[in-house]
Amino acid sequence: MDKLQLDLTPVALALAHVALGIVALILAKLLKDWLSPYGVDQELTARDNPAFGLAVTGYYAAVVMIFIGAARSEGLPMDAGTMAALKALGVDIAWAGVGIVALAISRTLMDRLLIASCRQSVEVVNNRNTAAGVVEGCVYAATGLVLAGAIRQPGGSIASALGFFLLSQITLLLFGRLYQRWAGYDAAKEIRGGNLAAGVPLGLTLIAIALLMTKAMSGEFVDWGTNLSFFAFDAIAGFALLMVLRWMTDLALLPNARIADEIVRDRNVSVGLVEGTLAVGIAAILLFIF
Repeated sequence: MDKLQLDLTPVALALAHVALGIVALILAKLLKDWLSPYGVDQELTARDNPAFGLAVTGYYAAVVMIFIGAARSEGLPMDAGTMAALKALGVDIAWAGVGIVALAISRTLMDRLLIASCRQSVEVVNNRNTAAGVVEGCVYAATGLVLAGAIRQPGGSIASALGFFLLSQITLLLFGRLYQRWAGYDAAKEIRGGNLAAGVPLGLTLIAIALLMTKAMSGEFVDWGTNLSFFAFDAIAGFALLMVLRWMTDLALLPNARIADEIVRDRNVSVGLVEGTLAVGIAAILLFIF
């Protein structure tokens, strides 16, 4: 009987973790309802707003990433007794709560600063702008990736996680703006005009940049000077290499297409998807190879 109970302990704790993950998603929805001037259910069902669906999908994906980052940062102390396991579960849900608040802060910053003369929240809710919706969803996902990486960083703390969160927002804003300048077309204008083909590659590029930042946080936290230098080098060098390799793969995989014409003139979402997927793919290669 004792043997059976011992074998069931990891299963029970795993189920508790799953239940906490669902609780985190419910809390995320409640907070979004509370902080937003509109209702999640109303936008998704009553108004059938596809732009909001794209945005909120990224939001929920980010919450899951943050919770997984917290759950995997330290294993549950199954041999230390029930109270120790419950305490660890409490820490995980607390991290998820901090992450949900951080996502709300990220959305506020990016909503005002990422795309010139474009409030994504207004475009998503009032204009049903799917281009703005996919960008907002990808901003959430990118922020969730970075927060999950910061939470899991060996030797890290709440201070280091929050510090890297702020750095990630600055980096996403800077590189997101640089991408818009280097895209070969007026990305902000196209997104304001509801061009989904322009929103997809920008959003996926932000996720690619987030992957590069998780690489910068993959080592053990030593001190701010050491880790900031690694973060700056990995982020800047990674972004430069990403742009060069992306240009090369564009030439190789889309040799007969001029990307700007396909996105602006033809509003070719397929080309936008390929463009963005290449960015994420290259970032993933850089993440796992180097």
